[in-house]
Amino acid sequence: MASLPLELEREIFEISAVRHPKMAPVLVRVARRVLVWIEPFLYSAILVNDSRWASTFLKAIEIKGPAFADAVRHLCFHPSATLSTKNATNILKLCKGVTNFAPVGRFSNPTLLPVLATMHIQRLVVRLGNLFGGFHAIDLAHPLFMTITHLDINDALDSDDAIARDVCPALPALPALTHLCLGTMASSPTLWTTLDMLLADCARLELLGVLWPRNCSTFSIPLRDMRLVMGMDRSVSADWAAGATGLPNFWTEAESFVARKRNGEISASCFWLGQY
Repeated sequence: MASLPLELEREIFEISAVRHPKMAPVLVRVARRVLVWIEPFLYSAILVNDSRWASTFLKAIEIKGPAFADAVRHLCFHPSATLSTKNATNILKLCKGVTNFAPVGRFSNPTLLPVLATMHIQRLVVRLGNLFGGFHAIDLAHPLFMTITHLDINDALDSDDAIARDVCPALPALPALTHLCLGTMASSPTLWTTLDMLLADCARLELLGVLWPRNCSTFSIPLRDMRLVMGMDRSVSADWAAGATGLPNFWTEAESFVARKRNGEISASCFWLGQY
């Protein structure tokens, strides 16, 4: 490798770190220059679940400079983290390159909105009611949603009338949306009407997932759109972490499920993950 131009050598190591994230800790030991190139990739996916870790990360940014934070692409604030919402917002401000964001629990709050308006988030896991400070204040015209491709809404469809009445009808206007996941507590005529509307009006939608309580029994689905996928509720942060590190998660499993239905490997009348 020493005979290669430095630019090419760096590109080889960076591509290796991106394609094989688990190799990054090994690559940084090759040489000092490789450490400088690859160390930021160690922080491409960050799950903040401890206030001490957050302090360490902020200190590292202070020492190594803003480019260190720019390497972060996946960021999740776990509800168990004891850091303040102010510090969480400060971390988000520094990580301008984040494209996959999950503010879980109290970390979904209106203080994030001005920061998110300046970013290009593509994947978002969120409680919209918390993020906007109430269901009445939810605004899908906010700049945040202009680049969203994968939207996982943790507010249950039946938790407030505003979700089905105001939020869902606004979803078809999101210009980049291709994957949507919703949660619900129970089956109802309103639910199926809402889902039917979304499937009809969201022309670019490739996948519509609906998550049910874990103790829910499967039942016949009154819709027939192949893009519809039913699943059981799961740990938000664990599923996010799996996706951020390239492991199987709800999105990848649902995509595979839909593809197999289209190929005829799974019956067109099957909509439940795991029921085939």
